[in-house]
Amino acid sequence: MRTRRTVVALFGALLLAAGALLLLQAVGAAVATGLFWGVLFLAAAAVFWLLFATDCESWWAAIPGGALLGLGLSALADEAGLPGAGTWGGSLFLGSLGIGFAAVYLRDHGRWWAIIPAGVMLTLALPAVGGASEAGARASGALFFVGLAVTFVLVAVLPGGPGRRRWAWIPAAALAVLAVLVAREATALMSVFTYLWPLALIAGGGFLLWRALGRRRTAEPVASSGDRATAAGEESGSR
Repeated sequence: MRTRRTVVALFGALLLAAGALLLLQAVGAAVATGLFWGVLFLAAAAVFWLLFATDCESWWAAIPGGALLGLGLSALADEAGLPGAGTWGGSLFLGSLGIGFAAVYLRDHGRWWAIIPAGVMLTLALPAVGGASEAGARASGALFFVGLAVTFVLVAVLPGGPGRRRWAWIPAAALAVLAVLVAREATALMSVFTYLWPLALIAGGGFLLWRALGRRRTAEPVASSGDRATAAGEESGSR
């Protein structure tokens, strides 16, 4: 309770500071807006991370905490005039958001779903490889699919939740194949795979439905015969 009161008080102070900054901008005062907004975002991120660290039920606080951390770092990088700040600013935001989702999983392995957005955000945070050239674009695309494939491999092998998530190997394998095709610039094979991938999903879904419905049909006669045997036993006992 005391921690939540502290968090509410800190948020109130941050809102007052943000309002004062917006008022100064409205009246035309010369203020280093990038610096102030960067500091405010970092302070708000610290509040969320404090809530995440001190309250076990506030696992969600790591997500806005990561997002605000990325916004703060991006604003400071832009204010400092670092070369390529626009590109790196986006990478900082996406990477920090991915760290927030990763923290959710590390706090509670039962929330294994957080691995997927964490992997996607961290993959998108990787800077472009090779610039705008054709080879560079191909390398960036291959790296993107590799990151997604690794993400689903982690979903399959890391602990968390009831049961094993073997289904994650399917998208991992498909994304790995896409990475290889993009790296080799196999345009013809890519067009073929565009049709093979949805057909494979349809076949896999149909197989799972067939197995589920088949087991249900085979289980029902067994249950009914067991019920008849139980009823017969009760009737003979009453006699």
